[in-house]
Amino acid sequence: MKHISIKNISFSKFTLAFLFIFMICSVFSLKRWSMAETPQKIINWDVTSYYSYLPAIFIYHDITFEFIKKYPEKNFGEKHEFFYQTAPNGSKVAKFTMGTAIMYTPFFLIAHLSAHLFHYEANGFSIPYEFFLAISSLFYLLIGLIFLRKLLLLFFNEVATSITLISIILGTNLYYYSTSEPAMSHAYSFSLVSIFLYQFIKWYENPNYKKSILIGLLFGVIVLIRPVNCIILIFPLLYGIYSKRTFIDKLNILTSNRKHVVIAAFSNFLVFIPQLFYWKYLTGHWLFYSYLNETFYFNHPHILSGLFSYRNGWLTYTPIMIFAFVGMIFLLKKHKNIILPALFFLLINIYVAYSWWTWWYGGSFGSRPMIDTYPIMALPIAALFQTVLNKSKFISISLIIIVAAFIGLNLFQSFQKRTGIIHWDAMSKESYWYVFLKSDLTFDERVAHDKLLVHPDYNNALLGKEE
Repeated sequence: MKHISIKNISFSKFTLAFLFIFMICSVFSLKRWSMAETPQKIINWDVTSYYSYLPAIFIYHDITFEFIKKYPEKNFGEKHEFFYQTAPNGSKVAKFTMGTAIMYTPFFLIAHLSAHLFHYEANGFSIPYEFFLAISSLFYLLIGLIFLRKLLLLFFNEVATSITLISIILGTNLYYYSTSEPAMSHAYSFSLVSIFLYQFIKWYENPNYKKSILIGLLFGVIVLIRPVNCIILIFPLLYGIYSKRTFIDKLNILTSNRKHVVIAAFSNFLVFIPQLFYWKYLTGHWLFYSYLNETFYFNHPHILSGLFSYRNGWLTYTPIMIFAFVGMIFLLKKHKNIILPALFFLLINIYVAYSWWTWWYGGSFGSRPMIDTYPIMALPIAALFQTVLNKSKFISISLIIIVAAFIGLNLFQSFQKRTGIIHWDAMSKESYWYVFLKSDLTFDERVAHDKLLVHPDYNNALLGKEE
C-alpha cells in the first residue's frame, strides 16, 4: 500500500496527532483529580501503595509508615488503603515495588510545589497531587505512542501502523486505564515497553554503549514497576531467531558484543539499588517478597477463564485482541524475525498471568496485566492489517467495520465500568448480557442486576481453590 500523506504529514503522524488530542480531551473532560480525597479519588487502592513512597520520603520523612498514625487529624488510614505489609520483624513495608513511584516523581515534585504556591494542603493527597498524577499518565502514554509508531514503522506501512495505533489506544482497556484510573501502573509500563522494544531493535542493528545503558535502565524500571514483566526479556532473547542458522548468528552477535550486554545488565542492576536498600533497611534482608501469602499456582492455571470469563476475561472485554492471535499467521509468513519472540511471549505471558491466585486481578476492567504487553501484541495486529488491507475492497471495508465496532464497544464499556454498570469483579454471563449496551439503569434494574452478580471467594482463591 502506497505511503499516504496529508500536506506532507505522514498518515501515521496525523493519526498520532488525532490520538494525542483525543486522549487529552478525554482526560480533561473527566477531571478525575477534582474528586481528590473522596471515595472516587485517583490515589486509591493499588495506586496508594505505588505512590506511598513519595509522601513518605519527601513530605513525612518516614519510610516506616508511622506517619499514618502520627497525624490522626489527616485521617490517612480511613481515606487511603496503603496496602503495606508487615515483615517478620514487624516493619511496615510497601506491598508494591517502587518502579511506578519513580515514574511519578517529577510530577509529584511539581505538584508539591504547586500545592504550596496555590495554597492547597501540601499533604501529598490534595488536588494538585492527583492532577499531576493524571498528567504523568497522559505524558508517558503519549511518549509510548510515539515509540510504538516508530517500532511499527520498522516493519509495517503507514496505514497498518495507523490503524494499529488507533486499535491499541481506543479499542483496548488501555483507554480506560489512561483516563478513568490514570495512575494505575499500566500506561507507564505500556510506554516503557514501547520504548524498550524500539531501542532494543536499534541496538541490535548497531550496538553501542549509549544504547546498552539505555535498554538496561529501561528494562530495570519495567521490572521494578511489575516484577513479573521480566518475561518481556523473551523478546530480545528470541528476536531474529527462526532457524538453526539464525540461532547461531544470534549467539555470535551476543558473544561479539558481550561488553555491551554486560553494560546493559549492570545498568539494569543499578535501577534496583534503591529498592534493595529499602528492603534491607526495613526488613534486614536485601530481598523481600512483599506479597507474603499471595502466589502463583502454576499447576492450576485458569487460562480459559482468564481469556473468556465474564469476570474480567481478556478477550471478553477486549475482543480486538483476537487480531493478535490471528496476526501470528501473517508474522510467520512475512516477518520471521519477530514471530518466535512474539508467539512465545504471548503463550508464556498468558500462562503466567492466569496462574496468579486472583486470575481476574481484583477490581479490574478486563484483564489489566495484559495492557503492559500491548506493544508486543501490536506487531501481529499490524501484520494482519497490512495483509488484509491489501486484499479486495470488500474484505478491507469489512475489517474496518469490525475494528470500528470493537472500538465502539470498548469505549462504551469503559463508560459502563466508570459508572458502575459493569462490576469490577463479579460479572456473570447473566449480568453481562443484562446490561449489554445499556447506558443507565433504573433503581429496580440495578437491584435485579445485583442479584445476577457472582462475587468471588478471595479466601478460597488465595488457597488455590475454586473461587
